[in-house]
Amino acid sequence: MKRKIGYMLLSLAIAFGLWLYVITTVSPGSSDTYYNIPIVWEGESVLNENGLMVTAVSSNTVNLRLSGNRSDLSKVNSANITIKADLSKIREPGTQIPINYSTPTFPGEVASNAFVIETKEPDTIYVTVVKRVSKTVPVEVVWVGSTAEGFMIDRENKTLDHPEVTVTGPESVVNSIAMATISVDLDGRRESISESYNYTLCDDQGKPVDARLITTDVEQIRLDVSIRRVKDLRLTYNLVPGGGADEDNTTVKLSAETIRVSGSEAALENLGDTLSIGTINLADITKSSTSLTFAIALPEGITNLTGITEVTADVSFHGLATKELTVTNIQSINIPEGLSVELITEKLTVTLRGPTTLISTVTPEDVAVIVDFTGAEVGTSTFKATVSISDDYKALGTLKAEPVSAKIDLAEK
Repeated sequence: MKRKIGYMLLSLAIAFGLWLYVITTVSPGSSDTYYNIPIVWEGESVLNENGLMVTAVSSNTVNLRLSGNRSDLSKVNSANITIKADLSKIREPGTQIPINYSTPTFPGEVASNAFVIETKEPDTIYVTVVKRVSKTVPVEVVWVGSTAEGFMIDRENKTLDHPEVTVTGPESVVNSIAMATISVDLDGRRESISESYNYTLCDDQGKPVDARLITTDVEQIRLDVSIRRVKDLRLTYNLVPGGGADEDNTTVKLSAETIRVSGSEAALENLGDTLSIGTINLADITKSSTSLTFAIALPEGITNLTGITEVTADVSFHGLATKELTVTNIQSINIPEGLSVELITEKLTVTLRGPTTLISTVTPEDVAVIVDFTGAEVGTSTFKATVSISDDYKALGTLKAEPVSAKIDLAEK
């Protein structure tokens, strides 16, 4: 009897297990709902080739309620169910264009007809399609702040590796884009810039455009621009006294007192704080006033920022007068050995300049003309005359003295 009861209990346990297996695993009447299954969009490249693009979709996911065997349902989830929607058949732009998505497919071990679709939500996907266009826009640099004191940025000679950007997207958005801007912070900068920047697509007022649907051909833009030290140079000159004039009785006025230059710190340090424009030899100036023009020359590596390429020096004298004297005291020196000199010029007119009170008293007797015959050869020629003035009139100078003519012969033995 006890054995019979045992068999009955075992049979009941086996039956319950089989029933449970059928109910939980094999039961064809089972169902489940799968949420937020992503839609795989196909045919987008064909749509783009037709000059179109999608700007909005009513939904990017689908909810499905499936029924089938419990063993099959347990093998699928929202991530391994594939649903596709084809855009390649769209030929014209429009709003609320209906798209029927495909029958879902499942992992390889689950047959495509293993389930019955009880519900799908949404039943139809709607898309908005617009014209897709491209255009090229310039890159503009927006400078923010200023460089450190004593430094300047050479904005006009900046270089961009991409001076233009090609933008592609919805026609209405692309048409509103006028430029791509990069913002460069100059605050306290002392060194040249060679960096890559992200950029912002803007309208013609410089305001950012909503560019979420825009694609471009460039990710970043590289900017190279020079930042250099600047310095003001005081222009000077070398004044050489002569002709009875010196710095005490001469006034020089330059058309420009300073110029601004740029260059490396080392080059500007070597240059100093002044720049000589040239030499003013007072002996060469015979008029009471005159103007001399000098070109501004700068060392290599230094840039003149002012654009002033030459300077005029207005030279004038005060308290000076000139006087012509006819001198007969002509002396010969350094006559070569074996030669003799016969002076053809017997008197010479010289022009002297000096303080007014002094020059009024000088006479021809206070002046001698010296002719140096070093290197002279046989023949008749002219020779340079040097004016010698007595010690009482050393403040006077010579403005003009004509050459002296002389005949050179062999000396008689």
